Amino acid sequence: MTSAATPAAKSGLRREQVALTERRVLEAATGLFIERGYVATSLLAVAEAAGVSPRTVYVRFHSKARLFERCLETSAVGGQPLVGPALEGLILDQRLDAIVEMGRSTMERSAALLGVAAQAAAVEPEIAAVERVAMQRALGDFRAFAERLESDGLLPRAVTAAAVTDILWVLAGPRAIVSLTTDRGWTPARFATWLDVTLRAFLRGR
Repeated sequence: MTSAATPAAKSGLRREQVALTERRVLEAATGLFIERGYVATSLLAVAEAAGVSPRTVYVRFHSKARLFERCLETSAVGGQPLVGPALEGLILDQRLDAIVEMGRSTMERSAALLGVAAQAAAVEPEIAAVERVAMQRALGDFRAFAERLESDGLLPRAVTAAAVTDILWVLAGPRAIVSLTTDRGWTPARFATWLDVTLRAFLRGR
């Protein structure tokens, strides 16, 4: 005879089901936000696309703005904290390789949602706040990267951490990524090549 599931097993199964439902909602919402834009996407439409009840979406995310914010977070836009080679590489080349890859990944995974945020921010104060948080997070990552280069003695004498932070912000910040993708049609591969060449030229040229 098969024994009944233990409370712990039932709890674990429930958590898995909740996580699966959340992923379905986030995937459906991301697709609709990109396809229709923020304003034209309703929570009802998200629920229908995800195959869940509208109440489920409301209970999990509470508002459309919060749902959009979670989509942006999941796509790793304002990014994950810089770790590994980006901060720990032994030589400058290793760290530049890592920051370029971070920029390429951000464009590949998040450019479309960043574009949605930029458009919606003009008319939706809640999304303007979400966009500001994402931009501040990206700026913080760039600053941490640059300051670590400086403290580890990997910057040329004439180059400051502030200068590296600023050049990264101009070249690879959220607004730059949206402009290069939406306005100029750049691919992540083209962006990575350009960012790599430009960063190295900046550091060598000073």
